[in-house]
Amino acid sequence: MQRLIALTCEALARSMYALAAQSPHTVSIRLYRQGLHNTPKRLRETLQEQIDAIEPDECDAILLVYGMCGMATVGLAARHTPLVIPRTHDCIALYLGSLQRYQAEFDAHPGTYWYSLDYMERNEAGSNVGLGAANLGAMDEIYAEYVEKYGQDNADYLMEVMGEWGKHYERAAFIDMGTGDGQEFEQRARDEAQRRGWIFERKEGSKRLLKMLADGTWNEDEFLIVPPGHVIQQTGLDGLITAAKANGTGND
Repeated sequence: MQRLIALTCEALARSMYALAAQSPHTVSIRLYRQGLHNTPKRLRETLQEQIDAIEPDECDAILLVYGMCGMATVGLAARHTPLVIPRTHDCIALYLGSLQRYQAEFDAHPGTYWYSLDYMERNEAGSNVGLGAANLGAMDEIYAEYVEKYGQDNADYLMEVMGEWGKHYERAAFIDMGTGDGQEFEQRARDEAQRRGWIFERKEGSKRLLKMLADGTWNEDEFLIVPPGHVIQQTGLDGLITAAKANGTGND
């Protein structure tokens, strides 16, 4: 039995708590605000601070329940304890259960706005109620700027008037992770789709990747194990990320 500490985005809290209870290992969950994704540098700093605060013999491995998340996890360094992270772009692949399934969805409908109970119930005031596709983050940044300057209602109005939503998005997809009654949130996603003239689809989520992470079944194709003294780096290959020898600072 291993002792694992899972540094977890709160958007995945329900799934990870359920999987930790079923894991053959002792998994301790530590949650961090999903709003930190809006500033990747701050998210990286927060995660590195938490990694550094873990004592040398406190656990056997530190699980990063994140994807690359706007490059937020690129540059994180393992000190005395290995880090384990899924090879995914973001949490949408973690909701869907594999990078391959996410890629298939993205190829079919790149302009998708994703919704889930797990994300929506912990949404911070002024934040988007859904998750934009990986290469459409610029729209989310514009929206966030409008919210900060003019308030959420006015931000919605400006995006509608300028046609920004319609230019870049065409589908709303609600992912059901089977972790609670999400009917209220699914209806909100349906309403958003109808209001903006988008297609609506309901998708069954999969805890496959998250379960493998919590159970310690880390195959090389889908997980990166970062040994002590190494740092996470991006690679142009299909594996997305790799572990490289730290340069002494351990962070970019």
